Amino acid sequence: MNGFSEIGIDRARRAAPPQATGALRHFGRDWPAFWRRLQTRRALLRLNERQLADIGLSRAEAEREARLPFWRL
Repeated sequence: MNGFSEIGIDRARRAAPPQATGALRHFGRDWPAFWRRLQTRRALLRLNERQLADIGLSRAEAEREARLPFWRL
């Protein structure tokens, strides 16, 4: 006998924090938004000065936004 029982394993599974599974579901659900954000930030780097001025951003602001990880707002 190794000290583990089926009951102990079931209790361990039920004791897992619910936010861990919720966080994984949240990440999977928001994947399209993450991908869109990544693409948008890359597109900012391709804009010229006039295009950036049209949307009200400076080159420094666009570069700062593009350096953010895709999962951060």
